[in-house]
Amino acid sequence: MFNLRPRYEPLNPNLDPSRLRTRLVPQRCYLVVWLITIVISAGIGGLIGSHLDPHRPCQPPLGYSNPSVPLRTHKDVFTYNRTFGADPREDANTQAAWDSIVPLGQGTVRYPTPDTDQIYYTVSVVHQLHCLSYYGVMSVNHSAQPAVHKEEEEHIPRHMRHCFDYLRQSLMCAADATLEPVDAALGGVTGWGAERVCRDYAALAAWAEARRVSDARGFE
Repeated sequence: MFNLRPRYEPLNPNLDPSRLRTRLVPQRCYLVVWLITIVISAGIGGLIGSHLDPHRPCQPPLGYSNPSVPLRTHKDVFTYNRTFGADPREDANTQAAWDSIVPLGQGTVRYPTPDTDQIYYTVSVVHQLHCLSYYGVMSVNHSAQPAVHKEEEEHIPRHMRHCFDYLRQSLMCAADATLEPVDAALGGVTGWGAERVCRDYAALAAWAEARRVSDARGFE
């Protein structure tokens, strides 16, 4: 960065006035160049900012290998729903609540693209919900209902470990940056009541149902 602070030096009485003007020219040029740079940078920044609309459909970056569904966003506020976290052995509505948010076809779709031979996909958020549901149900039921077959007994812990780490990476990938107010009385946060920007899950579920490969319901 150019140093624009004035330098105070005693004026030489024998200095030729024409030489004085010559010494001032470079400093003035530096100032002009600096100001032009600031103006151009501000213009470019404004142009880029005008195209970053948080309500525009989310598009994958160039070079992204897997297709992604463009979705609009909306504001939402989280509220507590006890049903999803209740013990399914004690609340008959728990399983029905989970099944109600699963799109028909369980999120597996037929979606051919010209860039790959891959045809069938599962929508990530449905996979994530499946893992959350499975982890919750199995953590309650596994000890109470031991597996009948050895293969099932070995599969359940592997599946739970898969789900746990898959959910960890999914949360970090989405990286919800909403700032949640701290409850002073509680000494922590609940997340309830904080407004945030959410992608349209209902629209995504409808998109998946329109391209489903089966009529499977819930997390069968």
